[in-house]
Order: sequence, then C-alpha cells, then structure tokens
Amino acid sequence: MMYRQRKTKMILILFMVLFMMGFSGGRYGNIYPDGQVTKDFDTFKIDPEMNYYYSGPDLYPNALIGLKKQYVLDSNLWKSFKPTPESFRDMIIHMQDKAQEYREYQHGFIMYDDKKHPIGIWYSILKARTFTQMGEGNKVRVYTPDLMLYQTGPGGMSTQQDRR
Repeated sequence: MMYRQRKTKMILILFMVLFMMGFSGGRYGNIYPDGQVTKDFDTFKIDPEMNYYYSGPDLYPNALIGLKKQYVLDSNLWKSFKPTPESFRDMIIHMQDKAQEYREYQHGFIMYDDKKHPIGIWYSILKARTFTQMGEGNKVRVYTPDLMLYQTGPGGMSTQQDRR
C-alpha cells in the first residue's frame, strides 16, 4: 500500500512539473479591469500615443484595443483604424447598443505584458476576455474574443433569445 501511495505521488508531481513547463514556454500577459479606462472609452477619449484596432463586425466590434505605439501588433485578426472623434464615438455607441440588447455593458481594461508593464487598453463586455503574448522585440499578440460573442451565452450555450 505504501508503494502505491508513493507511486501516485510521483505521478502527480511529474504531471505538475510537465504542466508548469508547458506554460513556461511563452511570455504571457493579461488584462485587468480599470475604471479610468472604462470612463475614457465611455467619453470617447482617443489617446494619440496609441494605435487602435478592433475585432468583429465593423458596425459593432466585439472588442476595441489601443496599443502603445512602441509595440507592434502581431496578428492579422485585428483591423487597424485611425479614429476620428466622430468615428470613435460612433463605434463605441454601436458597441454599447449591441451589448445592451443582451443586457451586457462594456468595460475598460489595461493590457499588461509578461512583466506586468502596461502596453495598452481593451474595451469589451466582460465575457470577451483575452490575454497577451509577447514576441520577439516589441511584438505582441493580443488574442481576439470569440467572433460569435453575442450568439452564445455562458459556456458557449445559445441563449433563449438566440433560439427564437
């Protein structure tokens, strides 16, 4: 019996080590909610020190990001745009309108690199979470939210409204 417990412990430790090694291969950052970022987006504030991108439909994107100009976005899934006060306002209002149809609200987040340095901002509903991955030099990959964000409920299940 003692041998079996020891063997089980060794297998568990080996599994944990392999699991941790799998995540150590990349330089991952994250996003965290920020009230000031939410307020800045809600008041249509454009930061001239950032490049802007969106993901999802042109009329009501699933997410909108601002990336500090010293970083290069390493993804062709985001659409670059140069916002004017009018286009920025229209995009955000359309995003808010779409979210309200599903009883959701947009939130602002700060994007961080793997060393917890801020690299940009993110605006979306809460369930459209992501993470960042730092590449060579100043490249950063920001993963897009699910493109069917509003067609699925919690856990990817369709909502009552979607089934009608």
